[in-house]
Amino acid sequence: VPPCRAGVGWALAAWWLLWVGWTHGLTYPTFTVNYSTPCLVNVSNKTGPPRYLTYSDQSLVSVRVPRPDWVSARVVGEIAYILLSDVMGYSTVLFDTASIFSPHVMNYCAGCLDPDDPTCKLRDTAHPNVHFTLETWLAGSQRASMLPEDVRPPLLSVTDYNLVDGWYIWRQVLEDGLNSPEHISLDFYRSYNASSFEPHKYFDPWTRIYELFPSDIIIKCSDMGADSAIPRDTAGYIMHTNDTDIACHVNDTVWFSPSCRSNTSRCVPLIIQYTFAFAMQISYWLEMPFAIVLIGSGPHGDYREYYAAARKSRFLFGWYQPDDS
Repeated sequence: VPPCRAGVGWALAAWWLLWVGWTHGLTYPTFTVNYSTPCLVNVSNKTGPPRYLTYSDQSLVSVRVPRPDWVSARVVGEIAYILLSDVMGYSTVLFDTASIFSPHVMNYCAGCLDPDDPTCKLRDTAHPNVHFTLETWLAGSQRASMLPEDVRPPLLSVTDYNLVDGWYIWRQVLEDGLNSPEHISLDFYRSYNASSFEPHKYFDPWTRIYELFPSDIIIKCSDMGADSAIPRDTAGYIMHTNDTDIACHVNDTVWFSPSCRSNTSRCVPLIIQYTFAFAMQISYWLEMPFAIVLIGSGPHGDYREYYAAARKSRFLFGWYQPDDS
């Protein structure tokens, strides 16, 4: 890893900055990164002895900066590392969480041994792995509200910024729709209204999803319960729509929206990484004929299978910009 790395990436809704003196977690293959060469050579404070945090037992500890496994958080984490190390002169390490899950970062910050446990039953406050968080997505902020009050990280500040986050199609799909006899604009949401259009004609059949993805990274609907990181919120869906057909098909992995449920060959394949509940409701209210499938991060935790399949297919796919994946 180079000592100075530039990159671009932004997260969902808010950048939460918290400071806390607790955390420890070994559930995931975490590791630390330390750069021996300063990035800001002209202002580097590394000529003198490094500064440390002093614990109550008088031990000297390096500042530990979280480095979650999504692009924007890595960029922000490395900027914080450079400022703390080169400008402020602290001995600093990056703690790589080895996962893309924002609740994990919050648990590490709270001192929980198990990053998946919102009750934080097992904890170690004496040997922290992370001293603060820099970027926490919605699921992470929800996790903070679920943690016991005695370990919940205190919020210092919130900085909002915008994200282009939505569903995307490739240019060729767009041009095929525009050049068709219907001259359909597939970059406009109303063009997916099944009462007036047949958008499925410009996409691969939804069954191709199962040709491109290993079965073990397709998330089952039964694993999207209310207590999961990505809840499907079927109760909310039924309450708002009165549509009680929430069953998933093909080994509990695909949900068909009402507008194509009677003839699934007319469903547009939609692959997403999160916000399944939103996809269900929007497909109902806008009469979008979707076959919705949630894809996991895969064995490497970086969604490489997701991006590879999106590149070689004609799917509607969830994504955000800017992103270097």
